[in-house]
Amino acid sequence: MTAVAHASDTIYTEKAAMEAYATNPDRALLIIDSAEIVGNLTDVRADLLRAVVCSRTYEDIKLDSAIMIGERLIQNDKVLTDPEMQEEVLEILLNACRLKKDNEQALHWATQLSDLYRQRGELTEAMRTDAEIGTFLVRIGQQEEGLSLIDNIAAQLTGGGITKFNELDALIIVLKRKVEICNEIGLYGDMIPAAQRMLDLLNDYEKYPEDYHDGSNREPDAADRPDYIDFYRGKAYAYFAIAYSSLESTDAKQKASIYLALYEQTIAGQSVTGRFLITPTLRKLGKYDRVLSIYDEVERQLGNDTLNVNYLEILLGRAEIADAQGRYREAYNYGKRHNELSTLLNERLLQGKAHLYAARYKAQEQQMEIERQREATRRAKMTISTMGIVGLLILLFAIYVLLQWQQTKRRNRILAQQITEAVEYKEKYRELSAQNSKLQNNSKLYTLNSQLSDAELFVYLRDLIEREQLFLNQNFERQTLITLTGLSKERIGAAFSQGSDYERLTTLIRELRLDHAVRLLNEHPEMSIEQICQASGFANTVSFNRSFKAQYGMTPTDFRGTK
Repeated sequence: MTAVAHASDTIYTEKAAMEAYATNPDRALLIIDSAEIVGNLTDVRADLLRAVVCSRTYEDIKLDSAIMIGERLIQNDKVLTDPEMQEEVLEILLNACRLKKDNEQALHWATQLSDLYRQRGELTEAMRTDAEIGTFLVRIGQQEEGLSLIDNIAAQLTGGGITKFNELDALIIVLKRKVEICNEIGLYGDMIPAAQRMLDLLNDYEKYPEDYHDGSNREPDAADRPDYIDFYRGKAYAYFAIAYSSLESTDAKQKASIYLALYEQTIAGQSVTGRFLITPTLRKLGKYDRVLSIYDEVERQLGNDTLNVNYLEILLGRAEIADAQGRYREAYNYGKRHNELSTLLNERLLQGKAHLYAARYKAQEQQMEIERQREATRRAKMTISTMGIVGLLILLFAIYVLLQWQQTKRRNRILAQQITEAVEYKEKYRELSAQNSKLQNNSKLYTLNSQLSDAELFVYLRDLIEREQLFLNQNFERQTLITLTGLSKERIGAAFSQGSDYERLTTLIRELRLDHAVRLLNEHPEMSIEQICQASGFANTVSFNRSFKAQYGMTPTDFRGTK
């Protein structure tokens, strides 16, 4: 359920937003919007916080928003003249592109970030980023150049001897990048020396922590030090197990088993998630009973929630094990279920994105309504105050008019921007819905001869109306759909009243016409209001003005006046 601003949010601040974003990013975004409106945040700072919130999720729609905001900010004069803020924006862009697996763009932003670190004298941070640049180069096909860069960074860090924790941590990260990218491209032999170097560094740090003490912000305190060492030591053990299990010799398989046992003694290896992560390695070693036991444990945790990638991995693993053990019918059934779930998850992904666009659009509408109510309250208070000061009535009235004019202009600008963004979100939502409809059309879902549910029929009718732009016809009505589809008026009525959030067909048509009008107002300043009214399918300007103001809180003329 989408979060909305509450009456208890008396102070909209950066702190309140950052406290909310980890558990409720949508609410955090609303708080940021409100904080900007009431003047607690500048527009640049508000955009930066929005990008931070969106970049720290795994939702594609929010990652896309983070990238769009970041690209806008990186060209802002205030950001370009503030190296610290510029660094924040580049880190946001890099993280969002990394999560979206957009290696080309991630390489672009990582290169800029590395240059900025060097300009600011943060050489160790630059080398961390250079190692990541190496992984992106490998992933875009420049394997030799990428691996060479990672090796050069490791050599630079060790050249003068590791004497500070910040350098030790950077070298561990560089070695971790080397191991993971070698695993991706199948260089299992190169994983082993890098993993061993990680273990050597951790063992020395564990014995002589004070020798590395530098007070950097990355250095853990004495209480957290064991967890830091255990975490990366567990990573190294897992890397050894992966590498040795991928080699063919009997000795290598035995070593893989030994390192798996060591991994399982770490904090990560003792968790269900940690054990699940090593099941591919266990399968390579033929430890099928243990793998199946872990799968059973994970499935118990999942309960009825089987629409996820973890269950998809379990089905694939069970299919491979059944095939290896000669249970071919079971292998076939598991494989079939894996393919079906994979298809379903792809469809759900498209639907999920569409729902996120819809949720963001609704949040924009709710925020606009909050602003209208707040504006009405301010006006009422001002009116009461002016009535009590008789002697300064004329002066106060002039001040009041000036403030109201400024506030109305500012409010209208904000509302106009929110209206535009809301229409853009809906457009993306409809595009994704159309993609999903194509998936369903491929499976012959949208054949009018089949038994469609009300919701499925609504999607079909909505797509037809939008695709053919039937809503732009002033004479469009239910009979038009009856003629086009051959459906009864009762069937069409049920599709809207029972299968959608729209009570009737006219509600959808009015919304589509208003969305079209907003686009024309933004993109065609040469068109008159009357021309836009006619081009959007409204019968007359009176109806157009009334519908526009009821939906957005301002007339089309006021909206255009904000540009």
